Amino acid sequence: MVDRNFRKSDIQGAVESLESSLSKGKIARFKGLAGTQFSNPPSEVLSRINKFIRACGKKFELRAVYLEMNGFDINYGRWFFDFFGYDQYGADPDDLEWLSDWQSEPFPDVTLEGLEKQQKEFKWYHENEMWKDKTFEASYDIAVLLVMARFASLIEEALQSGKLAKAVPVVATAHDFDIVARFTP
Repeated sequence: MVDRNFRKSDIQGAVESLESSLSKGKIARFKGLAGTQFSNPPSEVLSRINKFIRACGKKFELRAVYLEMNGFDINYGRWFFDFFGYDQYGADPDDLEWLSDWQSEPFPDVTLEGLEKQQKEFKWYHENEMWKDKTFEASYDIAVLLVMARFASLIEEALQSGKLAKAVPVVATAHDFDIVARFTP
């Protein structure tokens, strides 16, 4: 469902579907994610993306940008995203291998803000070893997808808030996800 929405560039549809599934669940944990979003101003996120694009442009011919949220579910202390630049773009949605061979140099990451209360839910889940209790499994899985979709939604808003320094595809997801949002100029 989420992958299908992402492939159709319907990030909001994915968010709404996940929120609906989460709210219908019998478990109260993670329901606080519904209706929330990251509070980073989209224009500031776009500004950082553009700084990255300009920095890459000084070193190589940038053809694509990949933004990756950290493995937030088990790294609940701080949620952030990293930047990766490529001299080629892998347009095939089923082939993500190209993402492992970037050309950009390290660039300062961006801390994601606004969901600190929800980060505590992930901390509770892992520190109390709640994965052993299968009652929480469905709600947890939906919550993980919803956080990643919220990240993709933030990137979508950022890209809509202004103009990219260079019109290149931007790909966004979280670490170890094979569902990706693609934003092409």
